[in-house]
Amino acid sequence: MKTPTMLDTVRSLLGVPACAIPLSVCRPAKAYLLDRAGILSSGTAILFAVPYLVTADVSDPQRNLSLYAVPRDYHGYMKEVEATVLPSLGQSFPDHTFALFADHSPILEVDAAARAGLGVLGLNGLLITPDYGSFVFLGEMVTDADYTTVTGEPTPSFPAEPPLCEGCGACLTACPMECRDGDRTRCLSALTQKKGDLTAEETDAVLRGGLVWGCDVCQLACPHNRRVIRDGHDTSIPYFTDDRLTRLDSRILSAMPDEAFSSRAYAWRGRKVIARNISLFEERPQEDHPAERRSPS
Repeated sequence: MKTPTMLDTVRSLLGVPACAIPLSVCRPAKAYLLDRAGILSSGTAILFAVPYLVTADVSDPQRNLSLYAVPRDYHGYMKEVEATVLPSLGQSFPDHTFALFADHSPILEVDAAARAGLGVLGLNGLLITPDYGSFVFLGEMVTDADYTTVTGEPTPSFPAEPPLCEGCGACLTACPMECRDGDRTRCLSALTQKKGDLTAEETDAVLRGGLVWGCDVCQLACPHNRRVIRDGHDTSIPYFTDDRLTRLDSRILSAMPDEAFSSRAYAWRGRKVIARNISLFEERPQEDHPAERRSPS
């Protein structure tokens, strides 16, 4: 029987799609993180896509949080992976060094994931995977082992640029802030995370978006994601299926203990920002600014 490779082992331990790519062909983001981990650029990144969506949440009429913020913050899941999967890899492959990264990464994750074969790059800058669309969080196991050692295969020729989606433009057309070319600086999601007071124009945009945190419009417009929702491709990972919260108001927020609050995606900005967003909706006249949040038909 074939001895499992590092890539096989990661897939087995995580139970999610994973692909490998040499670090030498990845585009750098925070390269100093590799030095801290003691891993040279001759090593390999094993990228994996973690599905988080429970499709029933899409049509929940009470939901006022972006779908990614309904479960607990994925950084908590990555900490669990770091505490369990990394030691297992170390035991299975004691001659090699491993490090886990997610979000705060030495490489451009979406670019590397698409070129490694995990999916394609959407016009909105998100990775679209075959099984779960863009409803995934990305992470990577980085190791000092070379590609052949990781996969058991010769190193192929990786594309210089990430493969793209069909380019139907549905995500760009739907965007309420008219974001283009993956530029999310004007994104409504970024606006809900902005500190301090919002301008009248920004307040109006948040109210019309209908969510107190984040934005799902471009994802819900994508035909790949619409198929995921239609076919009920839910995550099976308990971390994301348990303890979901689809709606947040001032009463729930004020009653939420600090420990519970810290486990949510909106905690990184502190209570003031999310409380401000909630107050925008609770203080407005009921007939003003009907929410334009749309669900797939």
